[in-house]
Amino acid sequence: MLKLEIKNLREIDDFSIELPYERGVYAITGENRIGKSTIFSALSKVLYRGALTSFFRNDGDTSTSVTYELNGKKNTWIKAPNWKRSDTDDEIFIDGTYEASIIFGQRFNDLHKSKIGKANYVQDSDLTDADEFVKENLGQILKCNPKYYNELKVIKTKALARELKFDGQPYFRKVGNKWLSQFFMSSGELLLIGMLHFINDRIKYKSSRKIKECSLMIIDEIEIALHPSAQERLAKFLHEISSKYNFCIYFATHSVQIINNIRPSKINHIKKGVSGGIEVVNPCYPAYAARSLYSNDGFDFLFLVEDELALNIINRILTDHKLRDSKLIKILPCGSWDKTLEIHYEFMSSCLPGRQCKIYSILDGDIKDECEAKYSQPHRYSGLGKSYLPIKSIEKYVKEKLIDAPDAAFFKEVGDNIFTYRSLENIVADYKKNTKKDDSNGKILYLILTRCAEEQGYSREDFNKQVCNYVYGNESFGSLAGFLKGIISSHT
Repeated sequence: MLKLEIKNLREIDDFSIELPYERGVYAITGENRIGKSTIFSALSKVLYRGALTSFFRNDGDTSTSVTYELNGKKNTWIKAPNWKRSDTDDEIFIDGTYEASIIFGQRFNDLHKSKIGKANYVQDSDLTDADEFVKENLGQILKCNPKYYNELKVIKTKALARELKFDGQPYFRKVGNKWLSQFFMSSGELLLIGMLHFINDRIKYKSSRKIKECSLMIIDEIEIALHPSAQERLAKFLHEISSKYNFCIYFATHSVQIINNIRPSKINHIKKGVSGGIEVVNPCYPAYAARSLYSNDGFDFLFLVEDELALNIINRILTDHKLRDSKLIKILPCGSWDKTLEIHYEFMSSCLPGRQCKIYSILDGDIKDECEAKYSQPHRYSGLGKSYLPIKSIEKYVKEKLIDAPDAAFFKEVGDNIFTYRSLENIVADYKKNTKKDDSNGKILYLILTRCAEEQGYSREDFNKQVCNYVYGNESFGSLAGFLKGIISSHT
């Protein structure tokens, strides 16, 4: 774990956060002015030795300190009046890179009229084909078409770019008979090109130095100027490069679309504490963070569910019954069933998703009786639109099919399709032998199965979808489909 502690710096009085330093994608969310950019700039000290001086030259006083802990080492830097260390440990320094916010980020290096005008004098001979990494990912994220920017060019070398008076290496597209520089492309193209170039440079650096260990990548304001659908594809891209190139990626975002693609355990939501200061909520479900981030982005229906497994089931119903036609529908996992209803009520009361957005909760079937009994009397949650899965929960369903009442067909389908190296029978036997804690909800078993699937090459998301597809194909979801059809058609 990489631990950061900040005292009396800019808007932060006293703050600490622990972030895993291992392959993966980790989101930091929070309202504007809560201190995310300050946190990221301070974090970058483990990547750039001069970071505190560069980013906080004129900030802080003798009460200001920033402390880092990693792998048994601890460094504390104080402002007195220049930054200096007060400890005797070796300095913490790891491989990685930092793409800052709008003032310091490399994406914005050449965004000045004097630089933009110079792009008009770039010649064909100054350009070469852009790397496939940049072209394909630009097309995939923005247009869902990796071939869309096949003709993208870039100034040949950094040295030539400097000769032409640029700080970075601008990109160009042919439009008619003229080269259109990235400065005159859309805002989304301009900023995403800059970020992809930045990531591509770091990948090349790792390759040239033969760096095999995990590298840290910190990116602030990641989704600037991107359409919501592009933001979702950006989240998938981050997962892919983290896995393929062994990156630990920390990024700040306000995008519900992006954080909805991040595991709750990897979302750190920063908010104002009840007694002042700021605190970290982790794990954090997307809908919880969305209470302070959500703005009306045009969804017609918002379905709140307990977890990603229920999300997969609802997605299948909407797709199979063509319920998404001519409408925008969002599904958000919220956590426990009572938390789901709490968030549902807050969304309804505040109209955060927009006054025209229709909101419903779809809860696991195992709590139906408890929920109906609890809110049978007048209560603020009584009038909330809700329905239930026809099964107790996905985890309980899997436990029933594997442990409580073993189902040979379930064993065969899941075992043959996922657990090809270590058999499902072997995994279940180990679970029965070694699990001592109460697992009546099936969550321990499901976590073990997920980890075993990951060891055999499946992502957590793919494993969830495989299991949910089996459940969906072997159980009746007709009543729930009818509920969804009814409420959607009633608002047509």
